[in-house]
Amino acid sequence: MIRFAQAVRMFFPGLGPPCGAVVLCVGLALAAGCSQQPGAYPLAGAQGDFVKAREAYEQGHMLTAIELLESFERNHPGSQFIDDGLYYLGKAHQGNNEQLLGRQAFRRVVEDFPRSPYAEDARFEIARCWFLSVRGPQLDAEPAEEALRSFRVYLRRYPEGRHVEEAREAEQAVLAILAEKDLLNGRTYMRLGRSGAARRYFERSLEIWAESPHSAQALDGIARSYEREGDWARAGEVYQRLGAHLADHPERFKDGESLARRASEKLSELPPDGG
Repeated sequence: MIRFAQAVRMFFPGLGPPCGAVVLCVGLALAAGCSQQPGAYPLAGAQGDFVKAREAYEQGHMLTAIELLESFERNHPGSQFIDDGLYYLGKAHQGNNEQLLGRQAFRRVVEDFPRSPYAEDARFEIARCWFLSVRGPQLDAEPAEEALRSFRVYLRRYPEGRHVEEAREAEQAVLAILAEKDLLNGRTYMRLGRSGAARRYFERSLEIWAESPHSAQALDGIARSYEREGDWARAGEVYQRLGAHLADHPERFKDGESLARRASEKLSELPPDGG
């Protein structure tokens, strides 16, 4: 599972409906009457069916909500509330851990109803579905890569949007996952004795995010790869980079303090001319 717990936790609380949905909810509540008891649906047709489905979602009954929302879509294909229904269908699938189906529903909102008040939220939720599909750096990179691409699409389209802060935090979490994946690939090649291939992965990890939590480990891997090849001059250069990288706040990086000591020890061992 994803080990970036702080970044993941921000995605699980239910997001409130967009402002357009607030207007809709208020209007439906007024139409229902102040004395109406929860669970009763006096509204007929599309409005009543949508309110019933949305309430099932809000009460956490995801399977019921999915059934009601799919029925709503079939029975009221031309309803003015169809984008509302699709958005909540995506949320219900998401809440039921059906991220592929959630993405499909959100994408229909984005593509079929680009002027909907739900369009921005649906764009963000597409990225969120990809993020919730990530299972760690050891496994398939596609969900992480798609999450990164989708969050960046959201940030480009909505630079002042409602979810900008969450999207930026998620972007960093995904970058950290991808950087760690290349770090692990580099370590695998080091164990196989292929230092050149390992170094390419360590360097790519730094290219993904030079300040990732695993960046010090990647620099150490590059230095070790040069050591294994007997290239002491380049190993020394990288150990110097590693020492500078960790000079101010080594605690910010994985194994930062121990790697700072190792870099200092290695620099004292290497001959001054690298020979």
